[in-house]
Amino acid sequence: MAQRPNLTYLITAGPTVEDLDPVRFISNRATGKLGIEAAREALRRGHQVILVHGPISEELLKRLPKSEGAKQRLNRTAVRSAREMNAACHAGLGSVDVVLMTAAVADFAPLRYSAAKLKKAVQGRVIRLKPTPDILKSLGEYKARRHPRLVLIGFALETGAGRGGARQESQLAEARRKLERKNLDAIGQDTPEAMGADSAVFRVLARGEREGYLVSATKQE
Repeated sequence: MAQRPNLTYLITAGPTVEDLDPVRFISNRATGKLGIEAAREALRRGHQVILVHGPISEELLKRLPKSEGAKQRLNRTAVRSAREMNAACHAGLGSVDVVLMTAAVADFAPLRYSAAKLKKAVQGRVIRLKPTPDILKSLGEYKARRHPRLVLIGFALETGAGRGGARQESQLAEARRKLERKNLDAIGQDTPEAMGADSAVFRVLARGEREGYLVSATKQE
């Protein structure tokens, strides 16, 4: 039986954080559980792992394998903002075989950062936002231009529109759109209920598929 080749995985995990002032920020409820479990499994199978993660708990990081062999095959980079995660993902991308983008990147950042804590305003405050880098799209463009053999897998957390079957079809349609527009090989579509949970329901679509298949499992599985 032929031995599996050792691959290099780039795995992103957790949220990104966009600072408004020294105290406040914009982020989301992602914990990084799925990305950590993916990194654990890749390391268990003997692969190299580049793990780029936003702010996640030390308790979760302790779940990474502690053997010397696993430590030597793990390159871990902690980042805070979407901009930092984008830079870390593109560094050394030429040596990567598989990208698994599980991170929940904040879509918006404050237009301006205030070096001083913003004071409470009696009549409220208008905060202007700007889009953050679309990391997955930029990786898809890199794949198209320079690394066609790169396996690129993303995730789409969708709420959908409508009710019942219409909502599910709306979620699926958005996942299909991202799969094609961002030049992905596959995408996992989930919902906000997956954030921070130990288990979730994912619909997995590969390129060219219309419906894909449902996976209901723990994130470790």
